[in-house]
Amino acid sequence: MEGRGSLRRVANLWKAPRVLLLVGGVLFLSGQALLAASFLQGTQGTVATIPPGPAWFYVYQIKVIGSSRMSGQFAALAGDVVHLYVFGEKQYELYAFIGWGYGLFSVNGSSGSFAIDLPSSGTYFLVLAHGRGAENSTQDVRVSYRVAGIEPEFITVASGLIAPGIAMVAFGLWVRERRRKRVPRPA
Repeated sequence: MEGRGSLRRVANLWKAPRVLLLVGGVLFLSGQALLAASFLQGTQGTVATIPPGPAWFYVYQIKVIGSSRMSGQFAALAGDVVHLYVFGEKQYELYAFIGWGYGLFSVNGSSGSFAIDLPSSGTYFLVLAHGRGAENSTQDVRVSYRVAGIEPEFITVASGLIAPGIAMVAFGLWVRERRRKRVPRPA
């Protein structure tokens, strides 16, 4: 039975400490990179296009764990007026449903900057909407923002890589040490 022999070779390969150490190290380092990325989310200089029509807007969804701070800049490329809002989840649902509502932050203009504290864990929405007089035209807005906080998706994936990485490295070290103790040393 040739299939059993190849399965046995794969099983023996996983028992090799070097393979365990290598794979565990790669998982651990990949998780570290994602963990570092989870602390700073945002976008640099992307162009958001708001379609023509008074009910249209453009949304960036932001998820955070714990309180955070968001800051950034915006500029309408044609120089027309844009409304920028930051909403909590319930506030955004109201805004999306009926087209108005009070957010955590709002500013109007053809360009500007913003900074706001996001008070707690949850989902927030950065919304760009047509300004007065621009409702029936397409608006292109250059947006850059950063959130100093923890993004839940990245930290979840990072944890899912770091924990098995540590376990594989620890098991690989244990197997290697066990093999060293078994091998008699020449006198």
